[in-house]
Amino acid sequence: MVQIAWLGHSAVHIKGSALDIIVDPFFTGNPTHPEGYADGLNKVDAIVLTHGHEDHLGDTIELAKRFDATLIAMYEVCMWAGAQGIEKLQPMNIGGTIEMGGAKFTMVHAQHSSAIIRDGQPITMGDASGFVIKLDHKSLYHMGDTEIFSDMALIQRIHQPTVGFVPIGDRFTMGPETAAMAVNELLSLETVIPVHWGTFDLLSGTPEAFKRLVERSNVLTPAAGELVEV
Repeated sequence: MVQIAWLGHSAVHIKGSALDIIVDPFFTGNPTHPEGYADGLNKVDAIVLTHGHEDHLGDTIELAKRFDATLIAMYEVCMWAGAQGIEKLQPMNIGGTIEMGGAKFTMVHAQHSSAIIRDGQPITMGDASGFVIKLDHKSLYHMGDTEIFSDMALIQRIHQPTVGFVPIGDRFTMGPETAAMAVNELLSLETVIPVHWGTFDLLSGTPEAFKRLVERSNVLTPAAGELVEV
């Protein structure tokens, strides 16, 4: 059994039989994050980062230290986190797979940028990515921040995900129209949860607009912090 909770923006909690995984833990300063959720966490085994923007790095350092969690991320992101005192690191790059606690984590392509800004200057955090996470006989595809691209069909063919976390907010990622096109034409997902929407005024895409356009997947829009079984 796998349970998932959307935690606002692109943050997701994945609860498997053996592992608790947090993806892109942007909690502090996120108006769509369920208040108090982090305080109620009992364990975090792994933190997965799709890329190095601040709205995805979020509370990574605090959570990793609090739970002695393993960070799974692009090589450059891991090296940056190591300099912040994180010891359990699993650096990767696109195309690679690692195993941990009976789960498999594969880093896949995304079309986006990845940097943090310090004193007005960008510091590269490598390339942006998505992740396919396989655990408890489920395959979950977190797209990260991305535009639509035709090789999503290849990701589907190779990894056969049945659950997808799809960015729909527009401006910085796909909007509802292109996100629905990806789901309808390139992927074969049973369950889709829209992410990266509603956090800031600049994000105009809505789950309602996305859901109206999706033809061949079940679109779930759980409240932030609500656990659902997939």
